[in-house]
Amino acid sequence: MANIQFTNGTLTTTGGEDILFDVVADKYFSTWIFAHNMTSAETLRIRGYILDENANTMRLFIDESISGVQASPGWYIHLLPAIEYRITITRTAGTDKVYTWLRAEI
Repeated sequence: MANIQFTNGTLTTTGGEDILFDVVADKYFSTWIFAHNMTSAETLRIRGYILDENANTMRLFIDESISGVQASPGWYIHLLPAIEYRITITRTAGTDKVYTWLRAEI
């Protein structure tokens, strides 16, 4: 069975595109972002980037917005292979909040 490593943390939004993490490693990654503290006034944009080795640049692969109180506050980004993997969040409405996250690497 593969060895799974977990990393977690918190980030307070600033109104700009805030980097949750930017990891360089030949692995499979998945991510949970916990939006349990959102109110009806908040909107959050979640973006994921992956390295395009041929062009040596980061490419957007996911761009989602969530808003309001979350019935299912654990937001999941599926398992995918990557050489460089970056996840960002941007508060686009409401007030800045602290968001917690969990990343799994295999």
